Amino acid sequence: MLKTLFAAAATVFVAQCAVPNFYKDVDRIFWVVQDVDRSAAGWKALGVGDADPVQGVKSPIKYRTGSLENRCRWAVGWFGDVTIDLIQPLSNTGTFADFKRRHGGQGIAALIHRVPTRAALDEEISRMAGLGVDVLERGKVAGNESADYVLFDTEPDGKYVLGLVLYAGSDEVRPKAPHSGRKVAQYAFVAHDLKAVAQYWAKLGFPEMTFTHPTLWDLRYHEGAGAFDALLGWQRHGRVVYEWIQPLKGPTVYEDQMKAHGEGLHHLALDVEDIDHESSEWTRKGFPFVQGGAWGERDKPGYGRFAYQNTQALGGTDVELLWNYRP
Repeated sequence: MLKTLFAAAATVFVAQCAVPNFYKDVDRIFWVVQDVDRSAAGWKALGVGDADPVQGVKSPIKYRTGSLENRCRWAVGWFGDVTIDLIQPLSNTGTFADFKRRHGGQGIAALIHRVPTRAALDEEISRMAGLGVDVLERGKVAGNESADYVLFDTEPDGKYVLGLVLYAGSDEVRPKAPHSGRKVAQYAFVAHDLKAVAQYWAKLGFPEMTFTHPTLWDLRYHEGAGAFDALLGWQRHGRVVYEWIQPLKGPTVYEDQMKAHGEGLHHLALDVEDIDHESSEWTRKGFPFVQGGAWGERDKPGYGRFAYQNTQALGGTDVELLWNYRP
């Protein structure tokens, strides 16, 4: 009887904490960079993104318990099919300046989700507060005074900043998406302890993380043979899967990332039709192959290959090219 009661109570608790539907899609990415011009030009040259002309921003924000002026250069554009905000901090305080100091100068700081109404925004702030999560920062998206963003203080335990954006009315302004046909296939993070990260996000109502330890082969690291291994965690609460990586053996780009930038978002993945051609093209354009391998049985369903390209100069992350066998 007690077991049944505990199970029922657990079900009610999970239901109460379950995250709202708006977390199924990433609306935009807040991406801290050292040079917005270089980053915007680089993604455009690779054919995966573009950004509007850089804007100088001086706007009031609420940061933690105080108010201050946010100064930065801010360009809005696209990476694949997702809006990106390339943010070059000029201030010494605020979320973006703090992130820059902690993460070796640049990297993806926050994934932002669109809330439908002011009431939904207030409800989620209240829900998160009840779970012990404070608001880190509130402000306006550059170039769109009708777009309010809220950043939660989730990075210490969750390894990235969870954010929300509310667009007032239906007059949302965005740059036109490029006709590259590319879509972000994966958001991937690196962390030292996936079990701890999984427990944190589960506490906030996100679905339980599942774990795999796949057997990979044809391993390569830079120009030589690879000998890396990793535990993988998976979150499938949204349209695009979240992959979490805990390196077990190296050398590997995952350890390289954590040494240079700390834990957090390691790469964005793109599906490709010809991985050898794509990887060669990226390398030719100055963004070389740094790690790769294969999974599954060659030329059988379930077979696939991956290649990481070093795009650190454009934003403190790599890009993963993914190819899956199609009969």
